[in-house]
Amino acid sequence: MRRGLEAVRPVLLGAGLGLGFLLLAWATPRGVWSGLTALVSLVPLALAMALGGPGVAVLAGVVGVGGTAALLGGSAALALVLRAGLPGLALGAALARRLSMPMTLIVVAVTSLGGLLALLGTVAPAGTSPFVYLERQLDAHVAALEALPGQLGVAEDPAWPIDSAHVVATTMRVAGPGIIVLGVLLGGAANYVAARLCLRGTGFRPFAHEAVPDHLVWGVIAGGLLVASRQSTLVLVGVNVLIVLAPLYAIQGLAVFRHFFLRVKVPRLLQTLGFALFAMQPLLLVAVAGVGLSDLWVDFRKIRQAPTPA
Repeated sequence: MRRGLEAVRPVLLGAGLGLGFLLLAWATPRGVWSGLTALVSLVPLALAMALGGPGVAVLAGVVGVGGTAALLGGSAALALVLRAGLPGLALGAALARRLSMPMTLIVVAVTSLGGLLALLGTVAPAGTSPFVYLERQLDAHVAALEALPGQLGVAEDPAWPIDSAHVVATTMRVAGPGIIVLGVLLGGAANYVAARLCLRGTGFRPFAHEAVPDHLVWGVIAGGLLVASRQSTLVLVGVNVLIVLAPLYAIQGLAVFRHFFLRVKVPRLLQTLGFALFAMQPLLLVAVAGVGLSDLWVDFRKIRQAPTPA
């Protein structure tokens, strides 16, 4: 009897997580649910990979993608594979290997961006590369933002809607690629946290020990040099590089604060409020990223007797 249950367990796990994957795919296009499901859309396949291995993950993917094809059509199934299937498997593989949080986010982000480019390639007009199509979409969003004050009837009034729309449009024009990657990283972080909560007590390193691979500091140095070059094209590249790296070092900075919170025994509620304050204040997050970057040399937590894993 026990052997029979052990044999059936992976099948039940894969089928159950596959149904969860299908449910998220069904809910994604439905209004307010689309934003919420993006926060956990990678979790079912990630859990299948981390808990059951590749076989269970494949079964969950077949159930989810096959059900999506039956309910929503083949194009929706293809979009699901590229948007959530491959990144979910990447997240699960990183969790199974117990990679650090920054490295996990890098792996998931690279996979997600590859899927996004492939998805853009399927919807772009014939003869148009995914990069050109993405650039056109960004230009269209910028133009819509710049026209928004006029549509609201405040085009002649120098009020905050005009200034806000101008700031957002300028930011998108200057740092659109970096903002896209930043959004992918934040989505990956939300899915990582959700998956980790489901896998509590299974041997992950404490958050206070999280660290960015040391060699990524060369990216920060390169970005800073490009910004300092004062050449418009190089400055744009440098700004986008720094935008992409900033959240990784913010995670390391938050880990440093977590270390000190535990050291002085700050109550858990106050720790939660502190992290929430950091998350809601962009300037504070920039300062936290600075703390994370300085940790490479100061080593606040004394965890660098050996180089951090790549």
